[in-house]
Amino acid sequence: MITQTQRTQDSYNKFEQFPNTSYNLIKYLMYNEEEAWKLLKHNDADAWNKPNLTMQEKVDLVYAGQPDETLYRVFNSVGQDNSWTKEACILRIAPVTLLPTNYVFGYMSIAFEVYCHYKMVSLSNYTSRIDSLTQRIIETFNGADIENVGRVFFDYKASALAKSMVMGSIPFKGRVTIMCNYDLG
Repeated sequence: MITQTQRTQDSYNKFEQFPNTSYNLIKYLMYNEEEAWKLLKHNDADAWNKPNLTMQEKVDLVYAGQPDETLYRVFNSVGQDNSWTKEACILRIAPVTLLPTNYVFGYMSIAFEVYCHYKMVSLSNYTSRIDSLTQRIIETFNGADIENVGRVFFDYKASALAKSMVMGSIPFKGRVTIMCNYDLG
């Protein structure tokens, strides 16, 4: 057993990849999911039935600090700006909790927030855009081993932080899905 005095500063986890978590998850979504991007780009009721987006179209939907954020649909932060009135569906991906289980390992919870303007929630296949996008996120990330993030899971038994619940207020209602990962080290 290593005592506190035997530990060196180098043996402590610095969580160097933590600031890149959102980017790594968005990148994974770009390469491993198609329908989510269609639901984000197209405002009409048959968005789910549109052709797949090109990689450039996906990149063009990701916000990177540009002046007019209403032109983008995917963000690396949590929370919806109350002043946004443009009809859109957006996805926000960001870590919300970082839990060090010991000085070497830890895990985090990650929020996948889907916000949708109430006028475009219903899809022509009799589903909700919010619920459809949430399901695509769960299917894409649950069990995925993502570079510099680790294995992501949606499992309440493994972490009581994992859950999905309704949030937001008109005109933007939505759902936040919290997924977790293990052994950031």
